[in-house]
Amino acid sequence: MKKLIATTAAAILAVSGLAACSDEGGDSGGGDASGGRVTLIGKANASEYWSKVKEGSMAAGDELGVEVVFNGPDTESEGDKQLNQLRSAINDQPIGIGFAPQDGAQDGAPRLLEDADAAGIPVIIYDTPMKDPTDIPLTTIASDNAGMGAEAAEKMSEELGGSGKVAIIAHGEVGTAGERRDGFRDWISENAPDMEVVDVQNGESDPAKSRDKAQGILQAHPDLAGFFGTDDDSVIAIADEVAAKESDTTVIGIDASPDVLTLLEDNSIFGVVLQNPFGMGYRTVEMLVEANDGTMPESDKIVSDSVWVTPENMNDEEVQAIL
Repeated sequence: MKKLIATTAAAILAVSGLAACSDEGGDSGGGDASGGRVTLIGKANASEYWSKVKEGSMAAGDELGVEVVFNGPDTESEGDKQLNQLRSAINDQPIGIGFAPQDGAQDGAPRLLEDADAAGIPVIIYDTPMKDPTDIPLTTIASDNAGMGAEAAEKMSEELGGSGKVAIIAHGEVGTAGERRDGFRDWISENAPDMEVVDVQNGESDPAKSRDKAQGILQAHPDLAGFFGTDDDSVIAIADEVAAKESDTTVIGIDASPDVLTLLEDNSIFGVVLQNPFGMGYRTVEMLVEANDGTMPESDKIVSDSVWVTPENMNDEEVQAIL
């Protein structure tokens, strides 16, 4: 089985020329178009996480000699817009497409994937698996989202001594959000009988909505011992609200952004489970180019590694390479 190899220093240094508008409305960069064009469609295009995915994809394009177009909606709650971008990418006939489906695009995507297959365009699903199985994608490159949620729960239990009330704000209902939420909740249920998940809310990956949800939960449970956010928007909102209420609630999340790192540095966040978005973008482009050259993935699922980050280790070389 192929595994996602940690991004090398050479790949990181290869990032260059990240922005030039394409006729799809996305960002184009990487290598010369004469080597072909690969299109990646993210769940969004503005957040720090998706910027890192884009950087990785552009670095791969530069190193492998292909043009890379990166596109995505403004937010992670625009499924129809994302489907239109996928349709446009298929019509553009690239040598390969990487697609990270939003919750709202899950139902409409299979028909478009069939169109891509009929057009002979290889597709890789990345970041977020399709909720319904399909054999059209060459592979799915994603973090072990349930495992990341479970790791967050284990770290929470260790910090709280295995007891206390905890709550969750997820960044959606299905996909990565649902897997992380359920991984956290299931670990607590199976391993920490003296811990209780008292509330689970969907902040929709929206900072304002997540902050409102956090406020409501803390008001309802002033004795809340732990609070888990399934993405950077949710954990930032949680940490801000915990600080505003001067609560000693332990905050743990998944994913990092500059604001998350700042909150880690001042100990407002206890720790986060960090993905490797740069490596995911790089590997997606690399495998699409390999497929175009006739080398297919050996597995239909490729796991992208993650790392536990705290104020104590955030400056370590391994962590900084991902950040």
